[in-house]
Amino acid sequence: MSAKTIALYAFTAVLAAPGAAYAVDQVQIGDQKVFPESITSTADGTLYAGSMPLGQVFKAAPGAETTELLIDRPTEGPAAVLGVYADEAAKTLWVCYSDPAAFSGSPDAAPAQVKAYDLGTADLKASYNLEKGSFCNDIATTADGAAYVADTTNGSVMRLKPGADALDVWVKDAALAGVDGLSFGPDGALYVNSVTTGKLFRITMGADGAAGAITELTLSEPLKGPDGMRFGDDGKLYVAQNGAGRVDAVTIDGDTATVSKLKDGFDMPTAVTKVGDTLWVLEAKFSKMQEADPGLFYAYAVKLQ
Repeated sequence: MSAKTIALYAFTAVLAAPGAAYAVDQVQIGDQKVFPESITSTADGTLYAGSMPLGQVFKAAPGAETTELLIDRPTEGPAAVLGVYADEAAKTLWVCYSDPAAFSGSPDAAPAQVKAYDLGTADLKASYNLEKGSFCNDIATTADGAAYVADTTNGSVMRLKPGADALDVWVKDAALAGVDGLSFGPDGALYVNSVTTGKLFRITMGADGAAGAITELTLSEPLKGPDGMRFGDDGKLYVAQNGAGRVDAVTIDGDTATVSKLKDGFDMPTAVTKVGDTLWVLEAKFSKMQEADPGLFYAYAVKLQ
């Protein structure tokens, strides 16, 4: 998500099992003024989506055409919902909460938080603060249960080690300014993009879990506003380009990333999640934030060949 989008908001106030399938080609997210920003899924095809302005998280059962409210807006702290990520192994739904004022550098901006909810009951398990001036934007996890969080405004990836009670800085670098989407690849490295520069990076991980080299990948074509992204079980990286209104499949070979368009014509797609042979694309429609009637909001199914 771009600084322009955040400023506009401030002004106006996974991988899944191959057998999972949907009989519908779109799922309505909430009702009016939802402007959803992130989406995730579980192996049975359940979808979860977060609303940036409403501060709510919605859930859609497999095959459902609409969502139900799962988690209501927090009563204190930052409330704009950005990244959501379902970690089935840990039975945890991770949710990023941020204060849009952080994008303008306001000293009064509340530090972002990442919260862990029980995936089955939606009960809050724990809450963790990021650094001052932070903007929590996406989450990815590893098999040992560690959580990695994109801090867009500080150009860093934070980490919550298993059993830890606080986040630490896993990596921070000027190259990561505007870091947004992140996902672990089949090689065990963390892949991240920058929504502001359009760049795509690979960050290796040492045997001790420490961050290694940061490598900028050579893209076959420019990315415009890369946002949420997830690796599929087919080894491809699926990316939402909010600035280009399209979603792509990215094939990575060494330090080269070949971008292949899957579908365009979306109004600011901000996130994707893969369920079997279907890629669910979340349409945020942030361009309509100041309109009296922005219409309804949907996640759309894109069939993969």
